[in-house]
Amino acid sequence: MPKTPPQKRGPGPKKPSGVELPPAQRFAPLAIGLGIGMMLLITVTALRRRPPPAPAASAEPGTETPAQRSERLARACEAARTMLWTGSSWGAMPLEGFTVRLWLGPKDGKMVTHPVIEAAGQKSKLGEDVDAVLAKVNDGSVSVVRHEPEGELEIAFSEGYARAFFELEGRNRFIGLGERIARETNADGAALYAGCAHLDTRDVGAWFHGKDTKKAAAALVYVMGLPGGVRTPKHVPAAKDLATIQAATAPLDESTILEIVRDDGARTVTTDGVSITFPFSNPVRAAQSSAKIAEKLSLAKP
Repeated sequence: MPKTPPQKRGPGPKKPSGVELPPAQRFAPLAIGLGIGMMLLITVTALRRRPPPAPAASAEPGTETPAQRSERLARACEAARTMLWTGSSWGAMPLEGFTVRLWLGPKDGKMVTHPVIEAAGQKSKLGEDVDAVLAKVNDGSVSVVRHEPEGELEIAFSEGYARAFFELEGRNRFIGLGERIARETNADGAALYAGCAHLDTRDVGAWFHGKDTKKAAAALVYVMGLPGGVRTPKHVPAAKDLATIQAATAPLDESTILEIVRDDGARTVTTDGVSITFPFSNPVRAAQSSAKIAEKLSLAKP
């Protein structure tokens, strides 16, 4: 029997191509986008009209005022001074704001003279004829301070020279310079020390020289005085003048002096007089030796 062909189905109901949204919801994304764009435009316009911010105060030496620089160096030196007296290592110290001084006692009661002293006073620099390495310091300053009544003088080294002093090679160069001037002037005592430029302190003692052990010890006590540690921001003299201290050291046994300074790590050299040099690694040892010798001389008593 013949097969009945399948019936053709007509087209079904048309499927919707998308979800039909109400008119209000259909335009919501567009409105949000326009709102964000307006906010960005307003923000950019406001930023353009805002005056530029004032530059922050800089600690760079080239941009700070002289007063700001002085304050910064004073703070740095006081921080280093605190660290020195509490036994901190050199590497952790902000070694700025110091002045290094080469003190020269009189010769036969009169102030000594030397070509290095005269040149330093005139040029405020050290030339290559003085020391080839120190002459390369380009931001240092040298001055000469004369103490007329006492017949003493000091050569003061600041800025770059002071920083060189806190390096081992530079320190040895300064000691060599001191030895040369002391030998050639035959000064009755010499010393090399450092302290904060804005304070009358003598915390770092490096080298002390005299015609013999007792006069070297007298130079040490005279220059370093009676240190009181970090809480004493001024120099406390052990006596009124150098002659008083020299007279007090005369009866003191040399072995006692040598025992004190060597216990504090110093080494002594007996060429062209006697030199006492304290260790680079512990800069306050000279101040400590000064206090001990002054006590032996009964100078530490009020």
